[in-house]
Amino acid sequence: MVRTLGGDRLLLHKACMEGTRQTILQEIEDAVNKVDGHNVIWIKGSPGVGKSALAASITKRLQNQKRHVTWFWFDRTESTTITTNALWRVVARDLACWYPPIRQQLAQGNKELSSSNIDHLSKTLTEEPLSALKDISHEELPVIVIDALDECGGLRHDSLGTDNFRGLLRTLERWTLANCLKKFKLIITSRPEDRIT
Repeated sequence: MVRTLGGDRLLLHKACMEGTRQTILQEIEDAVNKVDGHNVIWIKGSPGVGKSALAASITKRLQNQKRHVTWFWFDRTESTTITTNALWRVVARDLACWYPPIRQQLAQGNKELSSSNIDHLSKTLTEEPLSALKDISHEELPVIVIDALDECGGLRHDSLGTDNFRGLLRTLERWTLANCLKKFKLIITSRPEDRIT
């Protein structure tokens, strides 16, 4: 599903004003709750149209329904700490908090956390643990929100920044292709850049 617009860290971003944007928030929530629907929901729009406010609002809305939601944002001014590798580590941390079987699996393979290969991190920290989740209801499945994907890599325009971004896009593309990830929802906000499209 693509929608075009004209944690604690979530508090850094303001949600939509109370009572506003109800239609689009309901559309996103419906897409998240649709069992057989798309597993990647892309909210795209120009700078300043409120993509981050939507991400914050839908996160709060789902959390109020007792859904497990990981929220991660990229910030081009903090590209040395908010990295592609940090994304999957944050997701793994949250999964370990919510699901004891995942916690055990990750604890057994804790050496994987030191890897800098994003494909490896994504597979070992999220894809494999999530595919091992069995017999839980749709309402108990995690939702991952990635805000400002276009800011990944920050202001860097060197080959390392480009490679990191391409690697992240590969891991996100796998969400649409891997059967074991089809039931897990990923919400992404970004500018409508060709490289993301």
